[in-house]
Amino acid sequence: MAIASPSLRMWGRFEHSLDDKGRVIVPQKFRDKLGEEFVLTIGPGHHIRAYPMPIWEAMEEQLVSADLLDETNEDAVFLQRMFGSCEFANPDQQNRLSIPRHLRDWANLREGETAIILGSGTRLELWSRANWEEYSKLFTEKNAADAAARRKLGTSAVVRTGAIAASVENDDESA
Repeated sequence: MAIASPSLRMWGRFEHSLDDKGRVIVPQKFRDKLGEEFVLTIGPGHHIRAYPMPIWEAMEEQLVSADLLDETNEDAVFLQRMFGSCEFANPDQQNRLSIPRHLRDWANLREGETAIILGSGTRLELWSRANWEEYSKLFTEKNAADAAARRKLGTSAVVRTGAIAASVENDDESA
């Protein structure tokens, strides 16, 4: 999903402890971009995602307009679970975010423990330290290179593949 305005993009890492009521401070850097109302939901790797309303609404529109046959697609099923697990949220007067129990349980976030808060483009991610450390084991040089290569496989790769196919067809015809 492309975002027309960079004003909704969030980048950076912060650590804040959850208080005894399951609340965490929203870092100053993210407050305006997240907005007065936003959505909390589950994320892969057992973390919590926070989406600004314009991003959530665009994602919701895409999911609602999806083909019914997508129900057999694992990605679509995960997205349905993500949407079904969402909670609408607002920061309190002290800019704390109250995280519902079922989301804290999903992310293994416990009162008094540190939450890792990542700005990840169009969303925030909230991780328990244990889940983040486990997930971070995947950050190897090889995995980073593979991910970068896959990201370059946009329309230019389709064009290159098509050009190669056309070249092969032309070579076949001239043989």
